[in-house]
Amino acid sequence: MAASRNDDPPEDGIKRNRPKITTIIFDVDDTLYDVGTGFTAQRNTVGATGFMVEKLHFRSIEDAQILRDEYFKKFHSTAKALTAAEADGKLPPLPDGASLPPGRTKLFDAGDLDEYWANNLDFSMLGGPDPKCIETFHTMSNNPNWKLNLVAFSNGPRKYVSRVLREIGLDSFFPPERLFAVTDVLPHCKPDKASFDMVLKSIGARAEETIMVEDSMKNVRAAKALGMRTILVVGRGRKRRGSADESENDTKLDKLATDAEATKAGDAPDETDPAVDAAVEVASEIGDVLKMWLG
Repeated sequence: MAASRNDDPPEDGIKRNRPKITTIIFDVDDTLYDVGTGFTAQRNTVGATGFMVEKLHFRSIEDAQILRDEYFKKFHSTAKALTAAEADGKLPPLPDGASLPPGRTKLFDAGDLDEYWANNLDFSMLGGPDPKCIETFHTMSNNPNWKLNLVAFSNGPRKYVSRVLREIGLDSFFPPERLFAVTDVLPHCKPDKASFDMVLKSIGARAEETIMVEDSMKNVRAAKALGMRTILVVGRGRKRRGSADESENDTKLDKLATDAEATKAGDAPDETDPAVDAAVEVASEIGDVLKMWLG
């Protein structure tokens, strides 16, 4: 199901002269697990608003969702969104008699969100490890001709991201020094150029030697602008096809994915975008693209 725009024959001078790919950076949410699981919709609704009501003193789930959606559309990271909302004076005042924890000058702390998500989200919705995906990662890690460095870079906070990777069986591929979360790059986050620059510098990689694997169009475009090659993960059953090929199951999968995308307004995958070099439905198909590109 993989599709590539960069599978030109070897005699193509452009392909022959490209720098050798040394690094693949993977987004995590909706990239290393399928967008149709319902997990993202949970995280971006009750996961975010539950935290905002319990820890940030919003009066209602509805008020919290409105503000979360407004700022998430701008920043594509709940941690960055709430940081910006507090800077703009949009968080509720402390209740009478309440005070900030010792040493804190701000109500919102990304570490609090990290703990809340890591301990309160329903990770069973992820469905556990995908054997095909794990096999693909073993191939990427062990192919002696590719010699790739695998890196994870998420707009989620670190403990939460580590929990996701553990639940889907991919944590062993991303040791701490090759795992980057929004809490490692704040006040920046994807798609900020500075966030990518920080990660590339930390791992000693150049953009033109790197592949970015993402579900977010904002992040794909930013990575492409830096000189990376890009692989877009669109979600199971969501690759473009003729209407005659669509099934009832495809429609159900698309509905689940659409529910998740509704919580990420304006950032649905578009495999026709010129910033997309290749598109796959799920992460287990990435190996097919690498075989075309890397041999």
